[in-house]
Parts: sequence; C-alpha cells; structure tokens
Amino acid sequence: MSFLGVTFSGVDETADGERLKEIRSHYFTVEWGLGLAIERQNREVGFPGVDWICNLSPELNLSAQLSGKSARAFLKGDDTELMTKYGKVWSLFRRIQINSTQGIDQVDLSGLSQLVAKNADKQIILRVRDRNLEIADALVAQGISCSTLFDESEVQEPAQKKWPKGLKRFAGCGYAGGLGPDNIYKQLTPIINAAQSAERWWVEIDSSLRATEHDQTVFSLASCKRTIREFDSFFLDYTI
Repeated sequence: MSFLGVTFSGVDETADGERLKEIRSHYFTVEWGLGLAIERQNREVGFPGVDWICNLSPELNLSAQLSGKSARAFLKGDDTELMTKYGKVWSLFRRIQINSTQGIDQVDLSGLSQLVAKNADKQIILRVRDRNLEIADALVAQGISCSTLFDESEVQEPAQKKWPKGLKRFAGCGYAGGLGPDNIYKQLTPIINAAQSAERWWVEIDSSLRATEHDQTVFSLASCKRTIREFDSFFLDYTI
C-alpha cells in the first residue's frame, strides 16, 4: 500500500491562495478540497466562488467535492449546471469527490459511467457512509476505476472508531470523520492497520479546520499546518 497524503477539505475564500501554494510547495502530499454546489451562493462558508478559484495557482493539488444538487445530478449522469457554473475552472481539479447519500436505485449508472469517461483525466471518489459500497462496486463491475472515502463521522468519539478495511478492488481508500490535529497522531496506527489491504490510502480532514478570527469563521491554515506536523512526527516515529 502507498500513502497518497492528506486532503484538507472546506477551503473557501477566507484562505489565502498564496499560503495554500506555499504549504503545497513544502508538502507534496497535501490536497486541497473545494466544495462545489450549484445551489450555493459565492462566499458561502465552505463554498468558494468561481472568480476566486480562477485566481488559484495551477500548481495546487485540488479536488472538486460535489454535494447537494450537483452530486445528485452527477450520479444521474448530468453535469450541465455544474459545467455552466464551474466549467472554466474544471481543469484545475485532479479528483472528483461525490458526497451523497444516494442509493444505487437513485443512480443512472449508464449516465454516470459516461460522465466518468468524459473525465478520464480525473480520479473519481465516492464518499461512503454506512459502509454502502453499491455504487462504487457497480462502477468497478463495468471496469471503471474509482476510489472510496469511508466517512465515519457518525461515530462521535474517535477513540471508539473501528476503521473499515481497505479494499483492493478500488483504486484507493480514504478515511474521514472526526479527525484533526488533536487526534490524528493516535488515529494513524489503526487507520494504517485498516488500510493494509488497499493499494493506496489517504486521510481527509474537514470539520476541525474552521476557526474564529476577528468575529469571522475562517478556514484555518494554522490547523492544517498543525496537522501536517502531527503527520511528520508520526512517520518519524513509525516502525515498518
């Protein structure tokens, strides 16, 4: 198994684009996750506007994280509204993450497969809740490569989490839910043990990355850097 890195999700316009670039230049395993949702307004918390995204460096490692209507439409094979709003920045994204609770019965598998083929240059990630792998398995059955992100956020106490085993049939396996700079060091050992059978694995950090500064809720790059330091400390101590 190989470590793909850490995704910091929820990047919005409260983050300094130059600092994003600086952190990425020092830590090549960092990915920045940007929430894209066609019904959201620009400058809404966690959902940056298109003009702001346009000014980001092409060197950044970005993932498009679809939720709400955009995720549901994508699973139906329809990206019309998504491309109308985000088409001019779409080339910046290396991965597409679909955050949805839709079941396989709510998916147009043929249409979804066509959209995946249309985005052959991007890795497809399906966020999995309740260990429901039906959609991911359906894509794999058609010979389509995809990754899964196990979302364990429903387990309130991180110490009680039992991380799902990584599965070789998927291109990669990610882990998310309740993780942050205060607990990632302790959680990495059980995550690695769970991910051993996966080809590639990564960790996503999201809810712990908001902070209040000057009476405003912001995306905290300080929390990102703290998390990176915890990863560095862990891998220095880690014995293979």
